[in-house]
Amino acid sequence: MSQTVRRMLIASLTAALLLLPAAGGTAEPPHRKAAHPAAEAQQVIPPKTVYWLSASTQNGFGLGGKPPSTGDLMKMAVGGGRGGAQKLLSLDLGSSLPPAGPPQASHLIPPTMNMGKALALRSPRPVVASQAPSRQPEPEEHRDYERPKGRILLFWGCGETAHANQPVVFDFSKIAAGQPPPNLFVGEAIRVANPPSAATWPTFGFWPNDDRGSRQSVPADASLVGAHRVAGNYTPDISFTLDQDWMGALNLVQTKLPSGALQLEWNGLPEATGHFVQLMGAARNAEGGSDVVFWSSSETQTFLSGLSDYIPPGEAARLVERRRLLPPSQTRCAVPKEVMTAVQGGLISLVAHGPEQDIVFPPRPQDPHTPWVQEWAVKARYVSRTGAMAGMNMPAGAHGDAARCAQRPSTGSLIGGALGGSLGGALGGMLSKPAKPEGCP
Repeated sequence: MSQTVRRMLIASLTAALLLLPAAGGTAEPPHRKAAHPAAEAQQVIPPKTVYWLSASTQNGFGLGGKPPSTGDLMKMAVGGGRGGAQKLLSLDLGSSLPPAGPPQASHLIPPTMNMGKALALRSPRPVVASQAPSRQPEPEEHRDYERPKGRILLFWGCGETAHANQPVVFDFSKIAAGQPPPNLFVGEAIRVANPPSAATWPTFGFWPNDDRGSRQSVPADASLVGAHRVAGNYTPDISFTLDQDWMGALNLVQTKLPSGALQLEWNGLPEATGHFVQLMGAARNAEGGSDVVFWSSSETQTFLSGLSDYIPPGEAARLVERRRLLPPSQTRCAVPKEVMTAVQGGLISLVAHGPEQDIVFPPRPQDPHTPWVQEWAVKARYVSRTGAMAGMNMPAGAHGDAARCAQRPSTGSLIGGALGGSLGGALGGMLSKPAKPEGCP
């Protein structure tokens, strides 16, 4: 018998012996395979049409939108920042379906909104190349650059006293010397989804727009709860029901503590998933320049991070755990005394993040082998915001001084001068609020 055949027989006998049942037991292979194979991932085909409703409740004014006008300040002075909450709504429809003619779409609203029968979704007018203004760039040597100047002082964390090693200072004068400030936007990325736009979808419709109905504010008694329908020539018929209304209004109360810190307190909202507070202001420094002072309630360094944007509930829960957002149960936070000493004028913005309602048609098939071919998807998201001038709680009877105390811009010009350029212009525009003449609170 050859050695090869002998080895084969030995191997076969060994395998047979391993398969024999042991005494008092049952036969079992030495390496058992998994009883259940890995679950097969269901194929998901994204929708060709998406529709977003962004509903925000705004009380007072904050840092997230247009700069407060004199009228905004008067309303705040008269109402003390309370009772004047506005309901704001943005509608965005994106579709990859080709329109049958000029794009047209409407949102048929429930009677509870008290805004008529429908809201017209307008599409941006295409820009014809021949009509686009032609502008030759200036030669590099003839451009007049505005040199950035000033500093940014970053603080963060609730408490009467600032955390150790604060503030972190960024000197913008070094930019002109080719030394950009490092680590200004440090921290983990915030997972925030963006609504449809003309840049992301072939056909796009939005509200408010230049339609006559868009010029009217959302009524105070409007309600989103009920049956909605979107129809048009570039979208399938979208019918859905919302069971979540606008969030309640935030009321902010400020108290100057003996230590010099500023105590912030607000009412809790049952729908809230997390809170975020920030203060942005300006001051003249000892060198005669301007400082931008930024503070946030986050327990880690942050600057213009997106924590004031719409944040999904799952992401809000993660950020609460990471201590980037305050938990929904927390309704108090102190601005450290070092911040209040450094700033001469600023705005406080408070955000309560809210729930989301997601609707996809058709629903997901239960059979994982059946692809989920989505036709359309709707997202309704909610947030509540409020804002006020730092350290100011206007008493209900202080109407007479309101006009006198809302005249001269100061904080915006300080910030614009500190940073210079486009960043300074943007921040200066957001914070172009009146100065406080002598005798004003």
